[in-house]
Amino acid sequence: MESSGRISNQRQFAKSGFLGAVTALSFAPFNVFPIFLATFAWLFVRICEGGNAKEWLLQPFCFFCCLHIGCLYWLVYPLTLDLAVHGILIPFAILLIPIYLSMFLLLPICGLRMLSNWFRKSARLSFYRLLPVAFATFFTLTMMFYGNYLPGFPWVLPGYVWCCHEIFLQTLCLYGIYGLSFSTLLMAGLLGDAFLLYVALPARRRGKAAAWGPVLIAFVIFAAITLFGYWRLARNPTIYTDKRVRIIQSNISQEQKNDSAFAYSNLKKLLRLSAHSKKVDLVIWPEASVPYLYNEDFTRLHNYLKIPLLADEYLLAGAVRKDLQTGKIFNSVIFIDHTGKHVAHYDKARLTPFGEYIPLRKYFPLFQSIASDIGDFNVGSESNLIEIGGIKILLAICYEVIFPGKLGLFSSPDFSKTDIIVNITNDGWFGFTSEPAQHLQISRARAIEAGVPLIRVANVGVSAVFDPCGRELSTVPFGQDGVIEMSIPRSLHLPY
Repeated sequence: MESSGRISNQRQFAKSGFLGAVTALSFAPFNVFPIFLATFAWLFVRICEGGNAKEWLLQPFCFFCCLHIGCLYWLVYPLTLDLAVHGILIPFAILLIPIYLSMFLLLPICGLRMLSNWFRKSARLSFYRLLPVAFATFFTLTMMFYGNYLPGFPWVLPGYVWCCHEIFLQTLCLYGIYGLSFSTLLMAGLLGDAFLLYVALPARRRGKAAAWGPVLIAFVIFAAITLFGYWRLARNPTIYTDKRVRIIQSNISQEQKNDSAFAYSNLKKLLRLSAHSKKVDLVIWPEASVPYLYNEDFTRLHNYLKIPLLADEYLLAGAVRKDLQTGKIFNSVIFIDHTGKHVAHYDKARLTPFGEYIPLRKYFPLFQSIASDIGDFNVGSESNLIEIGGIKILLAICYEVIFPGKLGLFSSPDFSKTDIIVNITNDGWFGFTSEPAQHLQISRARAIEAGVPLIRVANVGVSAVFDPCGRELSTVPFGQDGVIEMSIPRSLHLPY
């Protein structure tokens, strides 16, 4: 009997892990959002009605660990570029990071279970129907906390399951990604509540017909999101300004970028793709595209960078910049005018953990020896709102774009003063995984939240231009070099 019970427990944990892994299909590049609603409805039931701690605590924890592994497996890809040095870190990336993120979700699981037990014992069992609201509230608040504090990694948020079409994303302009995540979790909780009424708890209510109440509320929420999306898209067609940009996707492999022998050929490729006779206002290169350590007095490099620029044109390029006064190294955006003059720069303010710095490096000798080649970049202090050539540009380098602007997490959150958001990145670190598609959709959400067009320029893809409603106006696919040249869409600067 003991052996039979152990096998049963193992099967339950395997089922929880399988459902968590399958839930990853709800996110880009698949975006099958009904899977998310179904599996999180199961999660709601498991937490509220599980018998012992293995059922209501450990199985949901296993679910979340496998969900994060399924969504973030691509974190190990950069470590495979040099297996001899970084291979030992692969178990850390594939297991410990998902466990770290899932541990925070033990808090809402425990809170919901305690509330469920209290409502169950309450004289007014009608309180029990408030659990879907508590489910959505507890998980959303926890995701807001761990997503924006500590190192911060708000990547696997429920609201992103709606990225299959911009219709479902338009309410981002009202309450941001965390508001949409709350609505999504509430729908899943209501479906779980309907299951409890129909199957698990029929004796506690006035027949199984009561189960249709939560289903109807979930449908009304979904219908409201959809109808608002149709209305907002119809009300706001894409309108273009007279400012033009040229976007360069160079498609230079990460191995070639890391090899200094290819630096000059990489620069020549960028210059060749940038050379056109038709005038634009801004030429944009990807993150760290300048293949040499950059400083403001590097005259010879400036003379190269100005080659594709006509009069009154500016180059916006990603570069690893060295400050001449302090000697500090930054991941930066630099601006060069047509004379080769350095006119402005922005230094990345939110650094990527384990990519641009090692958290608590001095306390972990293992990191000092294995990750010694990962240098600590310095945190920038300048505003990321820069006006160049009459264009007010809000800058976000790579990882920075995942932080919702509605919370003011950009250093300059006044979107009424912004013409475009520019996100430069290098997703070549992650190869043909789901990361580029996920990063692209997360970037699109920022455009809708702010009501500002977003230009995304990636080294190997996916580069794209989104209007203020998140419509994809032009794109260069992953793994191809290409150029986008077009007029900048006009901002909305209004919720709707």
